[in-house]
Amino acid sequence: MASFITYIFLFCLVLANTAFGLGNYKLVHNYDKSNWFTSFKYNTINDPTEGTVDYIGLAESQKSGLSRIVGNQVYLGVDNTSIVDASSRGRKSMLLTSFDEFKYGILIGDFAHMPASDCGTWPAFWSISEGHTMEDTSKLPYGEIDLLETFNSNTNGWMTLHTDPRLAECTFQQTKPFQAGSINQDFTSCRNGPGCSTVAPIGSSGTPFNAQGGGVYAYEWTSQFINMYYFPRKMIPADIKAGRPNTASWGIPVASFDTRRGGCDLDGNFPEQTIYFDTTFCGKSAGGKGWTDWTDCSKTTKVSTCDAYVRQTPHAFDNAYWLINSVKVYQQ
Repeated sequence: MASFITYIFLFCLVLANTAFGLGNYKLVHNYDKSNWFTSFKYNTINDPTEGTVDYIGLAESQKSGLSRIVGNQVYLGVDNTSIVDASSRGRKSMLLTSFDEFKYGILIGDFAHMPASDCGTWPAFWSISEGHTMEDTSKLPYGEIDLLETFNSNTNGWMTLHTDPRLAECTFQQTKPFQAGSINQDFTSCRNGPGCSTVAPIGSSGTPFNAQGGGVYAYEWTSQFINMYYFPRKMIPADIKAGRPNTASWGIPVASFDTRRGGCDLDGNFPEQTIYFDTTFCGKSAGGKGWTDWTDCSKTTKVSTCDAYVRQTPHAFDNAYWLINSVKVYQQ
């Protein structure tokens, strides 16, 4: 009897998390090998996170082979052959921005490989309101949705929301059983530096993610919630494979940012979103305390700073690449 009641409770939780997202979602954007280079801008700006990285443009990335099509997949790599002079911005990599924007819907990234769990790296797949551009931080509103982010030797993915500190506070009750992931420390204020953040399971990023053939990261965004999901390759729902995503079949989200359990004006904080990819090095997460205290990188590498290691150890980043099957946006 108890197990039956538990089953009914969990079933109701799934309905509660998906009730406002049900509907016929239709594919509006499909980025893959056929249109990748005309769908994303390759930015050459200084890294906003102060990383040891030199973001290069499309032409240079293609000429160097750091951005190319491999079979049916998009390859995004980093320079893994050069010693990097201290006078340069850092190791060559890419920061991509989609030309298209979207508001509400389902974003799905299908990855065969992401940068491995290597000290010095900080890869991310995310979206941000283009009204708040990377070059001009004075524009409002600022709303950032980090779907997949990790750094150094970690094998967890982080799922985080960042909102503009000049707007009203955004907080959510990121608690089980409404989400499967755990709160990242006590990061529940979206407008503070770390944002409101949830940790995905061990093995959801980096080296173990790659060993299982990669997988899918997705979020569903409505005016009431932003729910985030992760599926290993062997557990990708059939409706995603069929191109007819239905979040009612996806189970409890890894991260659930729901206005029914907290206080946030999602519409005011998250206008149209633009899709981003990047692999940076060091910076505010992988460098500093991320190097010495939050991970064991200073001990395992026997190098005192992230910056020195990244500049002097090119082959440490042989596996710091993305292999992307597709990125899709569905809307009702």
